[in-house]
Order: sequence, then structure tokens, then C-alpha cells
Amino acid sequence: MSVEAELPVIRSEYESMAARIPLSLWFAMVYPFILTVFYFVFMNGQDTDSQNTVFTVLKLIQFAFPLVFVFLICRESIELPIWKKPAIKLGIIFGVVASIAALAIYFGLLKGSAPYFHLKSKVLAKVDGFGLNTLWAYGAFATFYSLIHSGMEEYYWRWFVYRRLSWSIPDSAAIVLSGLSFMAHHVVLMVVFFGLTSPLAYLFSFGVAIGGGVWAWLYGRSGNFVAAWLSHAIVDMALFVIGYDLIF
Repeated sequence: MSVEAELPVIRSEYESMAARIPLSLWFAMVYPFILTVFYFVFMNGQDTDSQNTVFTVLKLIQFAFPLVFVFLICRESIELPIWKKPAIKLGIIFGVVASIAALAIYFGLLKGSAPYFHLKSKVLAKVDGFGLNTLWAYGAFATFYSLIHSGMEEYYWRWFVYRRLSWSIPDSAAIVLSGLSFMAHHVVLMVVFFGLTSPLAYLFSFGVAIGGGVWAWLYGRSGNFVAAWLSHAIVDMALFVIGYDLIF
């Protein structure tokens, strides 16, 4: 055995943050963007069953990955959520403030404008494609996304992505990077709905990044998964109120 092989590997303090991030996290941060491009862009115009099948399979892969990686590959133990009332209060306050801002922008500024009619036509087309053009179907989808999917996204982006990033890079960088990664697949949605050259697409996407950063900060400071989940759920409810107004 060579002398070099026996020497311990010492990481330079100047090593790039990108090199410190495991491949598992790079996959987790990039996959939702690829997923969204595939089913929202490439599957556009396909029949409803095909779109729903592809959407379901790709989402199952996304949300199964952290569980498989953490509990089957890394063999880590399950940690019970921490319940802290101040964190719950902060989460609810942020969710309400963000929801009021979204509703005010939509009803006070956007509705009736040229971008509004562009948005409406795109949303109606997507709703038809996914078979959500009845009140019952839309209500069921909105309920699932607001109450369940919001929690699944918090488990994915905050419990898995942000938490493990904070083990490899400074916490502030983990908050920013996880927020930007959370934003990335929303950029695809905003570009589809508002257009590639619309400033609104990027303005609203930036708002998503801020939300993701706040939820990462809240989870990192409190360890309270429920606080971020409730906050996210409140914002999603407001967005589905906007969706209802656009569609029905």
C-alpha cells in the first residue's frame, strides 16, 4: 500500500459548496424540474388518461425517493415531528400574509388585464387536459393538494432536501439553495401560464423561492415539520381560490 493511500483525505476550506453536496441531493433538487417540464410541456395535448398516468408515476418516484434513500439505503431511524406552538403561530401568520398578498394581487391588479386573459386560457386548457373541469373534480384535487400534497412537498423539500443540505453547507446557503430549487419547477408552470417573456412569470416564481426559504428557515429553527406544512397548506388554499375564479 502506498504512503499516499494511507494518508487521510483532508477537505480544503476553499472546496466549493457544490462539491460538498451529495449526488442524492443534486438528483432531488433537479428531478422535480425535469418532471414538470416533461408532464407540463412534452405531455401537453395528450389525452387525459395519458397525462394523469405520467403525472402519477413521476410524482410517486419523486416522493418515494427520500424514503427509500433515508430508510433503506442509509438505514436511518425515524424521527418523530417536534411540536412547538410558537413555530405553529409563525407558520400560520406567514401563510395568511402570503395568501392575502396573492389574493390582493390577483383580484386587485391582475384580474381583467391582458395577462389575466392569457392566464385564463392556459389554465382552462390544462384543466381540460387533466380532466378537472367539473366542480367536483376540481374540489377533490384542490382539497388533496392543499391538505396532503403540501405536506408531501414539505417532507420532500424541507425535511429531506433542506435538512440534508444543512449538513453539508452553511445553513444560510442551504436555505437559499433549497428555496431556489423549490422555485425551479414552479418557473416552468409560470412560464407556461404567463409566457416566456412575461415579467410576471419570474416575479411570481421569485415569490415561490421566498416562500420556500421562509419554510426552510422555520423548519431549521424549530424542527417543526407541522408548522411549515400548515403554512404551505394555507397558501395553497388561496391559490386554489384563484384557480376556482379562473375556471368557474
